[in-house]
Order: sequence, then C-alpha cells, then structure tokens
Amino acid sequence: MNILSKFSYIWKFDHPQEEEYNLFVKPSNLASLRLVTFITIFGMSLFLIVDFFKEVDYSVVLASRICVLSLAFILMWLSYRKLSSTGIVLCVSLVPIMNFGASVVTSYYAGMPPFYITNLLFLIFVLVVTASGLHFRFALMVNLFCLITFILYSQFVNRNPFYFSQYPHLVSIFVYIHIVGIVLENRRRTNFLQFNELKAQKKLVEELNQQKNRIISILSHDVAAPMNSLSTLLHMQTHNHIDQAELNTYLPKLSDQFENVALLLYSLVRWSRSQMDGFKLDKVKLNAADLVERKLKLFQIPLLDKGLELKLTVDRSLYIAVDEEMILIAIQNLLSNAIKFAFPGSVVQVKVFSSQNQDVTISITNQGQPIPEHLVAKLFTYEMPVATDTRGERGTGLGLALTAFFVQLNGGFISLVPAEPGTTIFCMELPIAVLN
Repeated sequence: MNILSKFSYIWKFDHPQEEEYNLFVKPSNLASLRLVTFITIFGMSLFLIVDFFKEVDYSVVLASRICVLSLAFILMWLSYRKLSSTGIVLCVSLVPIMNFGASVVTSYYAGMPPFYITNLLFLIFVLVVTASGLHFRFALMVNLFCLITFILYSQFVNRNPFYFSQYPHLVSIFVYIHIVGIVLENRRRTNFLQFNELKAQKKLVEELNQQKNRIISILSHDVAAPMNSLSTLLHMQTHNHIDQAELNTYLPKLSDQFENVALLLYSLVRWSRSQMDGFKLDKVKLNAADLVERKLKLFQIPLLDKGLELKLTVDRSLYIAVDEEMILIAIQNLLSNAIKFAFPGSVVQVKVFSSQNQDVTISITNQGQPIPEHLVAKLFTYEMPVATDTRGERGTGLGLALTAFFVQLNGGFISLVPAEPGTTIFCMELPIAVLN
C-alpha cells in the first residue's frame, strides 16, 4: 500500500496540481490530437483504395470510411480552434473509438477477414498509449472500452473461433502496453515536477537577486548619506567654518539618521546569518510584556519630542517561545514606524494580549497618514518603496519586510489590521510558551 501511495501521482495529482499539469501538457496533447487525426485520415484514405480490390461489400466499406474521414476532418479543424484541456481529451478519445466502431461495422456487414478487427485493436492499443497524449487513466479507459466491446461482439454477435483464439494475445498485449504506459506517464509527470521545481528555484533566485540589489541600493544611500553629513560637519568644525550653536542644530537630526542606520545594519546582519547553511533559531521562553517595555525605553525621547501620548496595556502572564534578538528587532521596527508616522500630539497604543487562537498578540496602533491602498500588498515585501515620515525623513522600505521575515521564521504571523481612516494597526502574533 505504501508503494501505491508513493506512486499515486501517476494516476492523478491533487486537484490544483492536476490542473497545472493539464496546462503544462496541453500543447503536446494538442499536437498529439493532430497526429492521431492525421494518421486516421491517411490510414482510412489508404484503406479506401486497398479495400476496393478485396472481396468485400465495398458499399459498406465506402460508407464507413467516408463517415470516419468526415469526423476526422472535423476533429482536425477543431484542433486549430481554441480547445480546452477537457475538449482535447474528448477529441483524442473519440479518434480510436470511432476507428474501432467502424472496424466492427465493416467486419460484420462487409465480410472483412477475421484478422482485420484484431490487428486494428492491437494498433489502437499501441497508438492510444504512446501517440495519443492521453493521461494513463484515460488511455486505460479507452482501450478497456474497445477490448470489452470486442469481447461482447465476438461472444454475442459474431462467434468466430478465430476471435476466441486471439483472447490470450489481446489480453497479454493489453497488459504489456499499459505497463509501458505507466512508464511513459511516470516520465511525463516527473518532467512536470522537475520543471516546476526548476521554475520555483528560478523564481527564488530572482527574488533573492532583487532583494540583494534593493539592499545594496538602500545601503549605498542610507548609510552613505549620514556618513557624508557627519564627515562634512567634522570638516567644517575642524576648519572653524561652523560655530557650536549651528552644530547643535544639526546633531539631533544626524543622531536620528544614525539610529535608523544602526537598526537597519543590525537587522541585516541578523537576516544574513539566518540565510546561512546550518542556521538554527535560538528559541527561549520570554515574557512578552518585558520585551515590549525594554524596547519602549529606547523611544522615550522621540515620544516626548513629537508630543505623543503612549498607552500601554499588557498581560504580564504571557510568555512566548522565540529567538530573542529577532523579535526584539521586530518590535523595535514596529515601534519606530508607529512613532515616525504618527501625527504630533496623537496617541500611540501598545497592547500585549492573548488572541483567540491562543497565541500571544502584540498590537501597535498609531494615528497618522493612512497607508495608500496600492502599497498595502507590498507592506511586508522587499518591493515596498521608500517612505517619508511626518517630518520628511526618509525610511528604508526594508523594515517591515525584515520584521515579517523574523516573525514568520519564529512561527508567528504579522498583519495590518483594518481600522478606521487615520488609524494604523499592526498585529504580531507569536507562539505562546507553556510554563512548566
């Protein structure tokens, strides 16, 4: 049973993947439809001439051949129209069925030799499995239908001893050709899986390359800019081109820039370590309220500077099992964003509570300029453009992407919660730690 379960994909993938597979093989199946239809047209046209010289009722042969040729030309015409995957399967299945149906009619009414119908049945078995492009399960059904039809015909309509003698040969070739069909189907589906894997790897490499380029671009500006500013100020002070009063006006702004750079560099270092082979999370049990309060201490001056009111509501009984450094970075990023983009004199609210699914939720709410609708989908990606806060200071656009990465790596989830206009709520859900 384990072996059957392991190779069950040969019969059929799960529904979404099977639809992808149908799209993947659709071009080749369409080519197969045209091929088997052309073989039918060519074969029937040839037999139409050959059968003229046989001792058979040619009027029956002519009528059956013309019917099959007419249907074949219709199928060929349809193959150049917009056919769905299901339509292609139906058309391909119809080709062997109409050929075999015509052979039964001509065998019985036109006096064809007995080997005619059995030879054609052998040919149908081979073509349906190898050239038709049908999935194995459909090929098996079509061939089984033809085999059963032949057995019923030979048992109840035309009881020819020759037909009875062909049963072992027909059954053996039926089994053999479908073993070959399993191998071919396995190869096709394995190629599909390998193609999907290569496509996923290509997408991952492209995303990583985009991330790298974005990080380099941001670092080249956001690290270089404050360094250049500092270098300029030091040069001016060294050469007495600036007095202490003027210097003091630039220092707070420069300090803010370096704090942003320090957080960014620290986040990137932690992110780069997480990308290394053999990396393991250093998970420990931590009090969620303590983590939040530790980071809030870093923002006392920015809160006072903007006249923001802080409302803190925490449940001190909640513990989380996380990598401490990563979650501290995540909390710091969210708090930093909330303060930067809050309107002066407004309220910043921080809550730590237990959610309905028994995780620990840290929510941070501010009142400021709403996030544009077209940017909501990019919030936690590396495609988020650089934004400016309420004082015109540029961000990096990387903070939320790194935060989301760290949270998800720790088994958590981060989201932007719908709220009334002018209010922004970020929620970070983290796995609860059970105390012994």
